[in-house]
Amino acid sequence: MEVSPWSHALPHSPWIRAAGHAFKSLRGDDAIPLIGSILTEFRALDWEGIHVWQRDPCMPGWNGYEPGKTPLVESIERELAKHLRELEDPRFESIGNVVPPNTKILDLILLEPNHWWVGSHLAESIEQRWPGGVFPIFPPANMLSRAYLKLAEALAWSQLPIVKGDHVVEIGSAPGGACQRLLELGLIVTGVDPAEMDPLVLSHPRFSHWQARSLQVKRRRFANFRWLVCDANVAPNYTLDTVEGIVTYPTSKFEGLLLTMKLSEWDQADKISEHLTRVRSWGFCNVRARQLAHNRREYCLAATR
Repeated sequence: MEVSPWSHALPHSPWIRAAGHAFKSLRGDDAIPLIGSILTEFRALDWEGIHVWQRDPCMPGWNGYEPGKTPLVESIERELAKHLRELEDPRFESIGNVVPPNTKILDLILLEPNHWWVGSHLAESIEQRWPGGVFPIFPPANMLSRAYLKLAEALAWSQLPIVKGDHVVEIGSAPGGACQRLLELGLIVTGVDPAEMDPLVLSHPRFSHWQARSLQVKRRRFANFRWLVCDANVAPNYTLDTVEGIVTYPTSKFEGLLLTMKLSEWDQADKISEHLTRVRSWGFCNVRARQLAHNRREYCLAATR
């Protein structure tokens, strides 16, 4: 190979979920011969884990679809593990798992059930440690909205140093999916939204609801919060205007932000660098962007001081 399979020379962009080096395209109607072919050719490579992932068939949230392991992926993982156990290769235990930093990963990408690609990457960043760049989420049966999934992934990706008992405010909180996740983590949560909250969240002893628009709330009331979350269905500039007025107020002591930036048109993606620069101007030094696996036409902006 001209390029090392563990080379750092990979593209980076908020819009790239997973990147790696492609080795070979395989086609076939029977998975078992394909798996045998892959292990015959690539078993000697010094990979330490295998990630199997399938290309999204549609937009997240469409007809109940969410990114993550599919039945096809799970069946192929089982066959891979079976083959490796028969070969007495201990690496079978790594298949499909979130891996430690700097693990050498062999990628098996399923474009279609009968069309696969084989590749590799070095799992340096947090999202490179997840199969296909998708954080594994196991939501409760009573999940209130997709905001739960987005926030769970945003927290895992951003690695904000949030700890149990921290005070967090969510702007645009109704009906309560993101608040549901925050409460699960042991946080003290305040939701700001003129709409009604779901009774499940509203009745929680660590939840408070300010039933108003954020602009109607006195800025000094935000003084005790450490973290701010916002997933309001408004244009990016409106989100930034709202958040700026809160976090730059003299009594505010926010240490970090998680903002969902909605894009009415895809060409607004060209404005990401401007958005990041503006947030840095508020005193947040570490500002990053990523379109999460559970995002639609939007991206997540994470910031810490």
